[in-house]
Amino acid sequence: MEYLQSLKFTNELWYILIPLILCVLDVVTGYLHAWIDNDVKSTKMRAGLGKKAGEIVYVTLGVISKYALGINSIMVFLTLYISFMEIISLFENCAKLGVPMPEEIKKRLNKE
Repeated sequence: MEYLQSLKFTNELWYILIPLILCVLDVVTGYLHAWIDNDVKSTKMRAGLGKKAGEIVYVTLGVISKYALGINSIMVFLTLYISFMEIISLFENCAKLGVPMPEEIKKRLNKE
């Protein structure tokens, strides 16, 4: 876990902002894809937004662990975990929108 503690952002606000920005980008690209495919459904959107709310809870737990308990590694891990999930989802959404992507990333995303 030492490697997690060695990771530092320029400002601790980024621990919160990066996952939130990625969540917003994921919602926008997902909605855009659904809109292009004429597949916008409120039930799908509510389910997706519910998942995003859960991710925000994870980030909040990480921040609480940092400031209430003094455990920085939990906040770093949860920020990286949520960010990684969102980046993968953004790749998937962009691929559905027809944005070119490197073959290596395509191969890794298609392995299920």
